[in-house]
Amino acid sequence: MSVTFRIATDADDRDGPTAAISACQLAAFRTLLREEGERSGIILADLDPEEAVLTFDHFEARVCPLALATIARLFDYDEAVIAVVEEAQFRRRRISVHPADQAGAIAMGVALTSDPGHELDLASSNAFALLESLGLRPESVGEIPVDAVRARLAHPAVRRRAAAEGTSAYLDRLDQLLTTADLDDAPRLEWA
Repeated sequence: MSVTFRIATDADDRDGPTAAISACQLAAFRTLLREEGERSGIILADLDPEEAVLTFDHFEARVCPLALATIARLFDYDEAVIAVVEEAQFRRRRISVHPADQAGAIAMGVALTSDPGHELDLASSNAFALLESLGLRPESVGEIPVDAVRARLAHPAVRRRAAAEGTSAYLDRLDQLLTTADLDDAPRLEWA
C-alpha cells in the first residue's frame, strides 16, 4: 500500500468543468501531446505509441506548457473543452481523460494532479515516518493547511528529527510539493 500527498484547494471540493470528446479528437490530442513533447523536450503525457486509441483506460496530460488556442483548434473550439483546459491552466493542474461510460463515451476534466506532477507517493511505512517527523499522527488519510506544514518545516527540531529518522529526503520532496500551493485559495496538504 502507498500514501499519496498532494496539494488541494477549495476548488477540488466542487465539481469542475467536463467535456465529452470523440475518439478521433482523442487520437489527434494524443498525437499533439507526443509531437509537442518531443519538440519541447517535456513529457506531456505517458502515452504508449503502440496502444490503440480505443483501448485506453485513463491518462493525465500536462496542458500548461501548451497554448489554449492550439488545443482548442483540435476540438473544433468546443466551449466545454476550452473550459476544462482553461480551468486546468488557471489552477496549474493536468487534465484527465477517461472513459465516461460503458458505451465508449470519452470524458475530459481537470485532474487532481499538479501540472509538474510533484505529488509525493510513498510506501505506507515511509509516509507514516514522514508524518511522525512532522509531529503529525501517522494516519493513512488526513489533511493540514499548507501554512501549518510550512511552519513545521521551518522548525529546526523537525529537521533534526527527520535527519535522525532518515526522512530528510522526503521533507525535501515535500518542500518541492508545497511550491505548487496557491497562497490565495487556502491550500491544504492532503494524503490518502
